[in-house]
Amino acid sequence: MPEREPLSGPDNAWRRMGTTNNLMTITGVLTFEQRVTYEEMCERLETRLLRFDRFKQRVGGQKRRLWRPYWERLDDLDVENHVYSLALPEPADQAAFEQFVGTLMSRPLDERRPLWEVYLVDNVGPAAGNAAVVRINHSLGDGFALLYVMLGLVDNPEELEFPIGGVSAPPPPGEGSDADRMTADGSQDDTGSEEDPIRRAATGSGVLSTVGTAARALKTGYDLVTMPDEERTSLFGELGQTKRVAWTRQLDLARVKQVGEDHDATVNDVLMAVTAGAIRRVLEERGEDTRELELRCTVPINLKPMAERTESLGNHFGIVFVPIPVGTRDLDERIDIVHERMDIRKAGTEGFLMYQLLNIAGRVPEPVQNLAMRIFEKQATGVVTNVPGPVGAATFAGAEIGDMIFWVPQANDQGLGISIISYNGSVRIGIAADDNLLPEPRLLADAFETEIDTLFGELEA
Repeated sequence: MPEREPLSGPDNAWRRMGTTNNLMTITGVLTFEQRVTYEEMCERLETRLLRFDRFKQRVGGQKRRLWRPYWERLDDLDVENHVYSLALPEPADQAAFEQFVGTLMSRPLDERRPLWEVYLVDNVGPAAGNAAVVRINHSLGDGFALLYVMLGLVDNPEELEFPIGGVSAPPPPGEGSDADRMTADGSQDDTGSEEDPIRRAATGSGVLSTVGTAARALKTGYDLVTMPDEERTSLFGELGQTKRVAWTRQLDLARVKQVGEDHDATVNDVLMAVTAGAIRRVLEERGEDTRELELRCTVPINLKPMAERTESLGNHFGIVFVPIPVGTRDLDERIDIVHERMDIRKAGTEGFLMYQLLNIAGRVPEPVQNLAMRIFEKQATGVVTNVPGPVGAATFAGAEIGDMIFWVPQANDQGLGISIISYNGSVRIGIAADDNLLPEPRLLADAFETEIDTLFGELEA
């Protein structure tokens, strides 16, 4: 491979959007049922992670004004410089772990090195186990690229089943590149279409069919640049440098699917409706009027089939601005409203146009990108993303992965991030919030659990 490789437009655009008040870093937590040692962690990352070139490269040429920065390989990279081992002091409960993860999310990665790090944390998780906190800059890849990386790290990738079709693991070390062995038809099975039809419609050749006609694209583009500013609530405002996190208990995915089937809706529809209700509960606790309130969420949609993902990783997603009915109190009505609004063709067109904008923005001088992005600075309250993980359990270095949680960064002055991930029959919802706007994200996590309990109560009625 060449010594220097320019960042792609989207990768550079996401790197540039990072600020001291909103770092472009993806954070994830894996808990292990049995303890993984520091030596086992480093050995696994040495042999499996470093075959992805991006984890051996740093970003060079950042001060060049007219040319894009480039990926620059480090031949003397030492994995141990990126892996830290520690134990939380007592009481090492969930609140203490949440505070620790929030502290990490408030710190930028060292840009003199490859943009990733792992913290192996003892005294948390299952009694016989521990946990790993993984931090990766968004410029390396999107959520689906990192799902692909995870498949290269676990012990049993060939045994894993996913709720979307076409997911393939990287080849074992020394067995050639993905391009030599992976299909590129982007096909998805029935469970994929059930899980997220917007994502399915926007993948591969689906992008072209979704865009359809120039007239539709022009109309969508006009709607994007003329969107009114987002409604102002206490969850929208000036950001600081301190971030807080929380997460819900594990939620039964099968029961969420059952509610979706009862409404002829997807799991994503149901969870977006739950999101609207959880936000309403927090705002009303703060004494705010939520009658007829609608708020927009930035929702990423995948634009590259999982079967076409390769070891080059990268960002291949667009974003759409989805209005959610926060002020609608009835949960059934909320699900129906969200389902109607998740228009596949409109979302695919909007996501494709936003991806192209980011592609261009990352190739022009940074001041030009900043001007373009200002159009969308005040258009949404937060980011909501949904990544489908393995249907069954995975193992890492012989230890079963008991749980997965992650948090996405929030761009364009959004101070709230809601990350949904399914794994081994359960769903976890992670909350990331700016301390200026939601210093106690546990309130929102509790509101999610209350909404879910209401949802499940309908099944038993």
